[in-house]
Amino acid sequence: MLSTGRTISESLSDDLRIVEETPMEITEALVLVGFPTIGLVSSIVSNHVIRQLGLKRIGYVSSRFFMPTAVVIDGVPNPPVRIYGGDHVCGPDKKCQQVIVITSEFTPPPDTMDALAEGIIEWSSRNRSSLIVTLEGINSEPDSAGKEPSVFGVGSTLEARHMLKDFGVEQMTDGMVGGLSGVLLHKGSVMRKNVISLLAESPANYPGARSAARTIEVLDRLLPLIRLDPKPLYEKAAEIEAAIKDALSKSSPKGELAYNETNPAYS
Repeated sequence: MLSTGRTISESLSDDLRIVEETPMEITEALVLVGFPTIGLVSSIVSNHVIRQLGLKRIGYVSSRFFMPTAVVIDGVPNPPVRIYGGDHVCGPDKKCQQVIVITSEFTPPPDTMDALAEGIIEWSSRNRSSLIVTLEGINSEPDSAGKEPSVFGVGSTLEARHMLKDFGVEQMTDGMVGGLSGVLLHKGSVMRKNVISLLAESPANYPGARSAARTIEVLDRLLPLIRLDPKPLYEKAAEIEAAIKDALSKSSPKGELAYNETNPAYS
């Protein structure tokens, strides 16, 4: 828990640490985790939540294995993996007092995911967080053009699965969840910590603004005391997707800057 103004660095491994920059009294928080995957859904949703709730940067995660870059936001350089927080009463029982968002514009290297997931769970537990929600994109069906994207849920514990059922979130019964979300789900199960992953169907070759808006709708049901408005994303979805499709159609599919999951510029 942050209760002083000093910077606190916590080692997760020899090469990974959480740095808490700004004092914030955390009593019980909901932690959202969004790292970019298919359709950049998690990044879009994370940033939407940060803006709508007015969350402030309170720390970051540091590793020599992370992409050596600064993310410039409103003219201010930021570390690639950031932690935002703010006081918001949330949850059906009103026990949640803060919302924390851990987000990035790049996918962590595979060698760091195990330590990163374990560190997020342990740090969240010490800050008395009862729930971690990860945001993820999954490939939409080839014939899904024009259809509203579906959002599925996976829970690490029986309690987490009951939460999904109570809020009407369709649960994935069989399949695979990759990346940091998959590791968090597995470790949450082993460590008996509540982790929910929201999986939104999304096109892989351009940002899924509609998929992000659908995720916001589901997330809003999980946070009934906080109003998350998906309308701005729906209003901009057609414009965003049309512009990206037009840009992609004018470029070579094999060009260095073409969007794909393996392009380092999007990883």
